[in-house]
Amino acid sequence: MRASSKTLPWILLLCAAAGLAGCATVQLAASASPHPDRQAVWCVLTPVNNTSTPYAGGRVQQQLAALLGVHGLTHVLLAPSPGDSGPLPVGEGGKDQREQLAWAHRHGARYALLGSVDEWHYKIGLDGQPAVGVTLRLMDLRTGTTLWNGVAAASGSSREGLAVLSARTLAGLLKRLLP
Repeated sequence: MRASSKTLPWILLLCAAAGLAGCATVQLAASASPHPDRQAVWCVLTPVNNTSTPYAGGRVQQQLAALLGVHGLTHVLLAPSPGDSGPLPVGEGGKDQREQLAWAHRHGARYALLGSVDEWHYKIGLDGQPAVGVTLRLMDLRTGTTLWNGVAAASGSSREGLAVLSARTLAGLLKRLLP
């Protein structure tokens, strides 16, 4: 049985719609780049983990440090990660980041990159799509002022890994910080 010329466009439209249903969604927003000194010492703090996924903050910290290197930064420090003190270390993020900021200052960092992980999981359902949500902030440790803010949220396709989605999402934010 051959498809008639009237049904062929509908079949193509349905195939295209089915293909688009599995596409990724990305939302990025960031302030203008302050054009920070790439030769200065940068410190990446462990983002506050606001998810139910243990060590999500540490994973994002490692990816950020590697991506800063991709952007040509050679003096990148990793503040010691406080780890997850329990199944859901809720409410400890501010204290941990204050301790990490003090560590960064003691080790001569000019800038601190900090933030939060607000979503880090695979969506439940047949597709099992990865989803990430992060905020980032660049702080000048000499003045204590925030120089830059960024936020991103993304969901990927069911054939994509969470690490791939997060690396692509973080790279998109850093491209706005370090154009």
